[in-house]
Amino acid sequence: MKNNSILFIYAHPDDETFASGISICKYSQDKNTSSHLLCATRGQAGKAGNPPICTPEELPAVREQELRTAASILGLDTVELLDYEDKYLGDVPLPELVSHIHAAIEKWQPEVVVTFAPHGISGHPDHRAISAATTQAVHSLPANTSVRKLYYATRASNGTFGAVQPPFSDPIESITTVIHEPEYRPQVAEALRAHKTQHLSVDRVFPGVPAGEFATVPPLNQYILAWTNLTDYVINGKEDDFFSGIANIQ
Repeated sequence: MKNNSILFIYAHPDDETFASGISICKYSQDKNTSSHLLCATRGQAGKAGNPPICTPEELPAVREQELRTAASILGLDTVELLDYEDKYLGDVPLPELVSHIHAAIEKWQPEVVVTFAPHGISGHPDHRAISAATTQAVHSLPANTSVRKLYYATRASNGTFGAVQPPFSDPIESITTVIHEPEYRPQVAEALRAHKTQHLSVDRVFPGVPAGEFATVPPLNQYILAWTNLTDYVINGKEDDFFSGIANIQ
């Protein structure tokens, strides 16, 4: 039985690879850690590729399969989709989203929960909505919860996100946690290619990846530790492990 568990909570198929691909690869190699993804939509408002890979009606099912393929490449143990409407996640009552997240936490008993920073990196309203719901869910957990840490995926303002400068970022001083594992860049590139309908976005952010390259894939993911219930836990410098401080209480 695996001792540790991480729950990634994102809005669309491909968010997991764009925001946390390196991290998922790292922890999938740890036989003591299980990693799970809760995805709120099937990305039905996205493009179908150029030329189109499928019809608009087929896109939700195609993107779900792309997600499951990418998840297998990255090493996720479980993928669950909520099937909300892409672009309209902010219209879903917050308590409803929180209830789904609480159910996922109850099912997988994660010590670590990861979602977007409140700005969503790209500023997409669904990214903001899933961040707000996850934050509310974690803050309203009972005292005996398994969750020890909540992380916000972000990018430091002094760098780029692949080949672009994201609309939203955070000062490097605010970054608490850096998962730096350059050996997983080819694996992340392969997962990005699995999102075939999104090849235009992939190539814009990570030029050359759809053609089989991986040089533009960043070797790291950056996070802010947004919440912890670890007593007297102090970060010196930057963390390089989501489970820092947690192992000491197990």
